[in-house]
Amino acid sequence: MAALFLFADSMENREITALFIGNSKCYGLRETDVEQAIIKAIESGIRVFLNGGQGHFDMTCANVVDKLKHRYPHIKCYLIIPYHNFSVFNKDIFDEIIYPFEEQRQSYYYFKRAIPERNKMMVRWSSTAVCYVPDTTGGAGKTLEYAQKKMLRIINVESGG
Repeated sequence: MAALFLFADSMENREITALFIGNSKCYGLRETDVEQAIIKAIESGIRVFLNGGQGHFDMTCANVVDKLKHRYPHIKCYLIIPYHNFSVFNKDIFDEIIYPFEEQRQSYYYFKRAIPERNKMMVRWSSTAVCYVPDTTGGAGKTLEYAQKKMLRIINVESGG
């Protein structure tokens, strides 16, 4: 867990960190489109990716980052979980799994509030957001709005599907 907090505490580290924001169900999303957006982020200096581990978009992004590590061995992908009993879809593709509320030694937020709080934390730790949010009415839309308010660089996944 200490590795990520180094990123949280430094503006320099924020500059090399991006989070993924996307709807849990992503109709028409192609892995090649996600890959192009992630490569764009990497080529702009991003080395650390923060993943919330929920839904199709997050799974696709985690798999793409894992695949790109062969070409870009300096990149990392951290899974940021909102509560201790969070179901992880594939632990092996993450460099580390982090529970950011560990210092409180308990589930700090009621589980429905834990996810939005975790998302806000990831936005504050990042300079860039890789996004696929065609439906802005849910949690992904609110997280994207917060990222825009915090003036993050937005890289939208362009879907050709």
